[in-house]
Amino acid sequence: MDYTIITDGADCYPWMETFVMWPRKSISGAPLFWTKAYKRRVWVVWGTGFHMEPETQYATAFDLLTYEDT
Repeated sequence: MDYTIITDGADCYPWMETFVMWPRKSISGAPLFWTKAYKRRVWVVWGTGFHMEPETQYATAFDLLTYEDT
């Protein structure tokens, strides 16, 4: 199913440094646990735009350097 990520909507915030204490997945799919990482909150719009869900994304510093926000 097609989805769109909205990064500048209500309740969204930019990448912020954090410490990951519980297992999470980064935007590249790598596991994160007990390490420094970055997180942001975005809205994910599924399908034609009638269904939106908030999502928290996690990334390493290397992910941020190589991530293309499309």
